[in-house]
Amino acid sequence: MATAAHRRPRSTRLRRRAGGVTLAGAVASVSSLTVLAPAAQADDHNVWDRVADCESSGRWDINTGNGYYGGLQFWHPTWTGFGGKEFADYAHQATKVQQVTVAQRVLKVQGPGAWPVCSVRAGLTMENGSAPYPGGDTPAPAPAPVPAPEPPAESGTYTVTAAAGANIRSGPSTSYGVVGGAAHGTRLAGQISTNGWLKLSDGRGWISGTIVAPVSGTPTPAPAPAPAPQPPAESGTYTVTAAAGANIRSGPSTSYGVVGGAAHGTKLAGQISTNGWLKLSDGRGWISGTIVAPASGGSGGSAGGGGTSTMAPLALDGSRGPLTVKAIQRWAGVSETGRWDNGTIKALQRTVGTNADGLWGPASQAALQSRIGLTRDGSTYMNYRTVVALQKYLNANVIG
Repeated sequence: MATAAHRRPRSTRLRRRAGGVTLAGAVASVSSLTVLAPAAQADDHNVWDRVADCESSGRWDINTGNGYYGGLQFWHPTWTGFGGKEFADYAHQATKVQQVTVAQRVLKVQGPGAWPVCSVRAGLTMENGSAPYPGGDTPAPAPAPVPAPEPPAESGTYTVTAAAGANIRSGPSTSYGVVGGAAHGTRLAGQISTNGWLKLSDGRGWISGTIVAPVSGTPTPAPAPAPAPQPPAESGTYTVTAAAGANIRSGPSTSYGVVGGAAHGTKLAGQISTNGWLKLSDGRGWISGTIVAPASGGSGGSAGGGGTSTMAPLALDGSRGPLTVKAIQRWAGVSETGRWDNGTIKALQRTVGTNADGLWGPASQAALQSRIGLTRDGSTYMNYRTVVALQKYLNANVIG
């Protein structure tokens, strides 16, 4: 994944280190920078102003031609990949509030380590960096209203055309929050509303109609047919063996939708069909036979304990967003909050067999890549190829 790259804090000479090459700019003392841009001084009461003071001397409109832009020194692919073009083509052309908005999206996925030096010096954390930014003289936007139903103008199947993929939002405009994503080339069924936004048929949300295109000659996929009766091969009581629990589906394969869940250790009465799926006796659905085992001395009782836990397959978008984090937390056996926090990192480190110190670095990255069958690349953070491979692994082995 593209990541925000940031320079060292200011000194008597501005410097940047990227790819092992140090670029030195013109000599600029702290006092001379203050004279040139007095309006850009940081407000030490807000963490993002302190990060900007460290990264760019608080100059939100800075563009030195070195490939990094704005007060928080965005690498341009990062600015684009996290929706910055909603505001301006380049970060330095956007307002301070807009730059902070995109930075909070980066923080949500990559954590404070996206600014490896200045996050430490400014005291940036997931909590204070995600807090509403006061915005100076610009009032914070009011909460978006619940969208009114839109009469459909055109329905069918659409393909995501944007190279960076598409954000799925809770309503039909950029003022609504991001609730998911879809990678480039993903096919989606839905209806284009009168304001030009695609409402997804599966209820996940909305995508801008400017970054999708109709799939010519491809009808909207029909719902999966009801499974044909399967002759039972073995009946009895079974126990869920998967540490992350089991999804209950409407039919005997992963192509059927998730309709419920069963926690680790839950006992279930049912019949194993000829294709290896357990059909529950209470009629709730099916569970893969690979994650259950016969309960020794079982009496054919119904399921007990464990709440319902549904989870849709992850989009292979390379973004470690809340849905991907929830799947990681399910895999690691911790509470599914969707927050990439210290407890989640330690649980994942234990799962992949590395030192559980709560700091994600090269050793953790290498252990994760080995665990999910990905060639090690020496990366120190969850880059795009690793997250995509992890999403595939979670879809196949955890969500099921």
